[in-house]
Amino acid sequence: MHILKFTEWESPSGWHSNDTSDLANGSGNWWNVPRMLNLELTDYIILLKNKFNAINFHYDIAHNVLLWNWQSYTDCHNFTLYVNNEARKRKFFI
Repeated sequence: MHILKFTEWESPSGWHSNDTSDLANGSGNWWNVPRMLNLELTDYIILLKNKFNAINFHYDIAHNVLLWNWQSYTDCHNFTLYVNNEARKRKFFI
């Protein structure tokens, strides 16, 4: 177990952020953040779009995977800082 900690990286599709430290045990599950923030899943998507300018959302229902990215490093970085700060403040272990 560890406190949720996101990192960011760039790919050809844009900027991404997630906790990739223990993917086999769910560190990268997209629902970790809305659970930590006590948000409905749809409200989390709205937060990503409206506050952090996330784009290119894709949901794979068969695998329960939600993907998105950012065009701007600054937007991605602001999201990463926000998530990591909230995880530390709330002591959100995964």
